[in-house]
Amino acid sequence: MPPSIELTIDRFVSPNPPKATHLIATIYGDVVEPRGGSIWMGDLISLCAGFAVNESLARRAVSRLVSQGQLVGYREGRRSFYALTPEAGTEYRHAAEVLYGEEDGESEWIIAHCPEWKAQEDLRRQGFVSLGGDVFVGSDRPGRRIGGTAFRASPLEPESEALKALAFDAYDLETLSRDYAAFIRQFEPLKTQFPKKLAGAPALVYRVALVHAYRAVRLRDPRLPVSVLPVEWPGTVARALFCELYRALSGAADEYICRHFLNRDGPMERTTEAVSARLKSLEPLR
Repeated sequence: MPPSIELTIDRFVSPNPPKATHLIATIYGDVVEPRGGSIWMGDLISLCAGFAVNESLARRAVSRLVSQGQLVGYREGRRSFYALTPEAGTEYRHAAEVLYGEEDGESEWIIAHCPEWKAQEDLRRQGFVSLGGDVFVGSDRPGRRIGGTAFRASPLEPESEALKALAFDAYDLETLSRDYAAFIRQFEPLKTQFPKKLAGAPALVYRVALVHAYRAVRLRDPRLPVSVLPVEWPGTVARALFCELYRALSGAADEYICRHFLNRDGPMERTTEAVSARLKSLEPLR
């Protein structure tokens, strides 16, 4: 079993411990999915402990995720491993494209007539809003599942103040702006407070904390066309901060993972094609 991870990170996570289920989802997305999708339960418990999530809470959260069809358990000797189901793996890879993919640029719009309730809920989860009744509108981003009858559309005046005001209200960009600003205030100090040589376990805990906080905001972002966003949109600053800190933490964090964490095939790899692609996409534009 890897050494216990003990690190006070109260300044960089919410005052209350994160919900175990949400934390484990972050861990799977950042650490586990790009390295095969499975992890030994002992390692998962060890990492959760760095966030004041004890073994009992971690085990209950895993059981909940199993019952929801997100995880499946395997027994290898005396060790229990939990892997993402194929369906969950697909969801996590879509989320990874949003978190670690290239910065959003300009886009067209999608207008969808969608009478089915479940499909409407899926559209809302992907950042669409209702124009009234069964008609929904959202930005045209790769990988989005579009229900109903859909049309691609372009505004006649893409940078009009009226369109910006409509988008600001319809997508509640005021709340999203506040949440991005809070993320920036929370993690900006890390840029100047890194120890000169950060040990592996603390680097991993800080990185998971970073991803957990950014994920909570970014996955709610409707990813609107740049032309309708407010001037000095904090989402742009938040992404730049996330990219910088993630890359700074990853050397030590990934080294710790490969030395101490196990999946069903043995020690986790330090890097994989998916891990390398993430770091590449987070590099600053030249």
